[in-house]
Amino acid sequence: MTPARIVLADDHNLFRETLGDLLEAQPALTVVGHAADGAAAVRCAAAERPDLLLLDFRMPHSRGAGTVRDILDISPSTRILCLSAYAEPGLVHEVLAAGARGVLHKGIDREALLMAIERTLEEAAHTTVLVPSPAAEGSDREALSSRERQVLVSVAAAMSNRQIADSLRITEGTVKRHLNSVFRKLGAVSRLDAVNKAVQAHIIPSPTLPTAVRSGHWGPDARSTTSP
Repeated sequence: MTPARIVLADDHNLFRETLGDLLEAQPALTVVGHAADGAAAVRCAAAERPDLLLLDFRMPHSRGAGTVRDILDISPSTRILCLSAYAEPGLVHEVLAAGARGVLHKGIDREALLMAIERTLEEAAHTTVLVPSPAAEGSDREALSSRERQVLVSVAAAMSNRQIADSLRITEGTVKRHLNSVFRKLGAVSRLDAVNKAVQAHIIPSPTLPTAVRSGHWGPDARSTTSP
């Protein structure tokens, strides 16, 4: 299989080079370009037409959502994941509306980053948001771990515990433990309640769901409203 071609756009050289080393160590990925500002990111996208571009949208000469649109105008098939140390929910929504496939916090762990990249490359409509909202940062509520967010995003996609376990390569028991922790941290009483609260707090993106799920049938594990 031909490795996915990636461009890294970030004005912090050490961060960009370290990220490049991590991605180059993955057999399915190859880094084909680096950019240190928004204008260079657009030029690099035009020259390389990468499969994926990791973009810090707060770089010098970057117009945020405008830069995302510029890149996609030049290379429509490129998928963009934005990186940020922090972003207001409104700005996150702007770059997603412009066509970015997700927004990732720069403090994301290695496993979650690679999973976000893999899913973005494989799934045409997948959206990932892993940036804390001001409300989440300012509250006393314990934050969800990256794995708990992954499980909850899968729940929002109407996946059963077995499907989540297979997707994340963990056991069903581990899925249930993560969901119990999510319920506790969010003060949720059901899978649907947990998803709704996480969406309202901008912890996960609002899902696009089948009619059966919107009507309350929250996947094969939704027989009990209180059980993970």
